[in-house]
Amino acid sequence: MNITWRTIIIKLCFLIVPFIILALILLDNGGNGGVGGGGYDLSGLVYGLALFAVIILWLTYILLGYLWVKTPAERKAQHLLTISGITALILAWIITSHMF
Repeated sequence: MNITWRTIIIKLCFLIVPFIILALILLDNGGNGGVGGGGYDLSGLVYGLALFAVIILWLTYILLGYLWVKTPAERKAQHLLTISGITALILAWIITSHMF
């Protein structure tokens, strides 16, 4: 399988789009209501955990991709994708650090 930039961008979109959506929800301080009941707002916790879940699932998919890479170009692409996932994980920790 010959990996192209188009493939890398498509794989990155599966990380970036949910990351941006969930990060914007988390950064919205004037929320219109929360998740939870009894006067507790659990939206930060729920969306924060969803953000971590998306990143961890994506990283698992990318790391499993190492099993099928054969060429140096594919390995380089997998390294780039792994670094992108780890960067997203660090950014998610920074975004959600004030919630936990």
